[in-house]
Amino acid sequence: MSKRPADSDSIPPAKKARVNPELEAMRNTLDSLLKTADTHHEEARIAAIDAASTLEEEWTDATTEKDKFFDEYQGIASERVTANEYLKRYEESATVKMLKKAADVNLVDTLVEDNEKIIDTLTKLRNLKERLVGECERTNAQLIEKAKQCDALKERLDAAEKRVETISGFV
Repeated sequence: MSKRPADSDSIPPAKKARVNPELEAMRNTLDSLLKTADTHHEEARIAAIDAASTLEEEWTDATTEKDKFFDEYQGIASERVTANEYLKRYEESATVKMLKKAADVNLVDTLVEDNEKIIDTLTKLRNLKERLVGECERTNAQLIEKAKQCDALKERLDAAEKRVETISGFV
């Protein structure tokens, strides 16, 4: 008989690769650096998102406050216009003119008293109108300031969102 049968199916033993310690150290360093870079990228992306979110909250709060100032301004302006209309209507009233003449002549005491009461009320109305003018100016100034603040916050928010997109686009 013959010698041992030849295994045609057997694979020759693989040669063990030669290991260069310096090469392996570089591979390990690069793997570690890549992992660290991925972590840093994710941290930067999260920080950018957090910053944008914070700015968005500030902008939303400022916009809400600006809207409140706007509503308040409109209400005060409307009251001022109404007070002005009332003042004109009553100052130009025929009855008020009649009472003024009656008070000048001073013949009928009840008409003089009525005139004094009306003059007192018209003075209060003028004072109210002046207060409303002042409030309207102050509220308008606050509204303008808040609108500027909102615009500045919106610009910062847009820049922060662009930063998020840029950092996220690195991948």
